[in-house]
Amino acid sequence: MAYRATEFTESRKAQTRARLLKEARKLVSREGFRGLSIAEVARRSAIATGTVYRYFPSKSELCVAVFEVATQREIEAVTAASEQIEGPVQQLRAALECFIQRAMQNPNLAYALIAEPVDPELEQTRLNYRAQWAEVFSRLLQQGIRRGAFIAQPERLCATALVGAMAETVIIPLQQARHGTPENNPVIHPLTQAHCQQIIAFCMRAVVTPEGNS
Repeated sequence: MAYRATEFTESRKAQTRARLLKEARKLVSREGFRGLSIAEVARRSAIATGTVYRYFPSKSELCVAVFEVATQREIEAVTAASEQIEGPVQQLRAALECFIQRAMQNPNLAYALIAEPVDPELEQTRLNYRAQWAEVFSRLLQQGIRRGAFIAQPERLCATALVGAMAETVIIPLQQARHGTPENNPVIHPLTQAHCQQIIAFCMRAVVTPEGNS
C-alpha cells in the first residue's frame, strides 16, 4: 500500500509540474520571459503561489525549466522533420524549413528562446542549447559529407555557423513582429515566406556541393 501511495503521489506531482510549465509556456509565448511571474502562473494553474515555489523555488528556475522544455520540443520537431525523408540535401533543407516555419508560427516564443535579454543563468542555458542545436545539424552534415553531397569542411564548425545564421536572420523580423516594423528603415525586411527561402538558400549554398545540387 505504501508503494502504491508513493507512486500515486509522484504521479500527481508530475502532473502538477507539467501543468505549471504549460501555463508558464503560454505566458512566455504571449509576453516573453519578462512577462512571466510565479503569481500569474499560480493563478492560471489554479494553484496557491506557495505551492508553485515547492516546484520552482525562484522565477529564474521556472524560466530555465520553461526554456528547456520549449527548446527541446523545437529540437525534436526539427529532428523529426529531417528524418521523414531520404537524402542528405533534402534532409538538411527540411530541417532548416522546419526551424524557420515554427519560428513564424509562434514569433513571440521564438524571440524569447533565441534573443530576448535574460538573466545570466538563463543565458547560460541558452548557450548550452545552442550547442545541442549545432549537434543536430552536425549529424546531418556528417552524413552528407560522407556521401559527397556536402562540401568537406569541419562539420561542427559549419553546423554552429548555420545555427547562428538562422538565429540572426530570424531575430530582427521577430522583433518587428513584437514591436512593429520601423517605417523609416527600408533595409529591414519582414519575415515573409520569400525571406525564409532566402535564408534557407544561403545556408544550403554554404554546404552543398555542385554534385549535391544536381
